[in-house]
Amino acid sequence: MSPRNLAFLAAVAMLLASGLLYHLLAKDAAQLDPAAERVALVPLAIGAWQGHDEETDRASFEQAGAKNYWMRSYVNSRSNESILVILMCGRAGKMAVHTPEVCYRGAGYELHDQPAPCALKDFGAFWTAQFTKKGTTPTHLRLYWAWNAHGSWEASAAPRWEFRGEPFLYKLYVSRDISRQPGVAPGADVTAQFMREFLPVLDRALFPRDGS
Repeated sequence: MSPRNLAFLAAVAMLLASGLLYHLLAKDAAQLDPAAERVALVPLAIGAWQGHDEETDRASFEQAGAKNYWMRSYVNSRSNESILVILMCGRAGKMAVHTPEVCYRGAGYELHDQPAPCALKDFGAFWTAQFTKKGTTPTHLRLYWAWNAHGSWEASAAPRWEFRGEPFLYKLYVSRDISRQPGVAPGADVTAQFMREFLPVLDRALFPRDGS
């Protein structure tokens, strides 16, 4: 085959590939955009918990691939306990890459123990671990995190593989400063209690039953 014919076939192949890529991206956007918009529908008031939005580093979230996101502190009006929640939505490939071991290290935190799965009845499973920031007075955080593509939160050991091909993916971080009680057992702390109230409301916002 002549070089001219080879060049023609290569050009055709590139056009076909670009057309297929455009079709796949357009199909993903048709699902990604509405999913990202639903992030803003999660209410601030949940039972005795009242949330308020925290300032965020927009560049960091965009670098992480978040198409929509927020960071909120939810404070209990009775106990004054405070829980920090971060919710993101983006393409699965981006959402699956950055895990807390990487993200929180940039803020000066190190893993205090190895992540362990923690099942929350009816709401799926989360990873949980304690993170510690050294200093004159060390800071200890209990963090829960998971991903969600279909309505159930999953503590995936290989999120890039498990969620490959999904048009969108939610990622959730829920944390609390436990410096005054660093030995509290996972699943028995205030954070887990908050999540049992928060997750049903969150899931209704992100995955409405009427499909809207």
